[in-house]
Amino acid sequence: MIDVIKISKALSDPIRYRILVMLLNHERGELEGLCCSTPEEGVCNCDIVSTFGMLQSRVSYHMKELTNSGLVREEPRGKWKYYFLNKETIEAYIRQIKKDFKL
Repeated sequence: MIDVIKISKALSDPIRYRILVMLLNHERGELEGLCCSTPEEGVCNCDIVSTFGMLQSRVSYHMKELTNSGLVREEPRGKWKYYFLNKETIEAYIRQIKKDFKL
């Protein structure tokens, strides 16, 4: 069961929304190649840091919100973390919104 309120709160932040779009498009940051990932292997936290120009601690905060809401899956690999969009959660969220608002 998804938590519509938690997901809505996670989506309400413009940076988190842009991070989700980045994950959807498998975009890489300016430091591409630093962590040796390919788009199929997810987006590395170093890509998010370089794309948004944020400190690692700030990226960690945003990614924690996204993973806790179920919108993103996290996979640690060595000193890096890789993130994947959880499309199933997004689809369930959309279905629930449509149901709740009778759309």
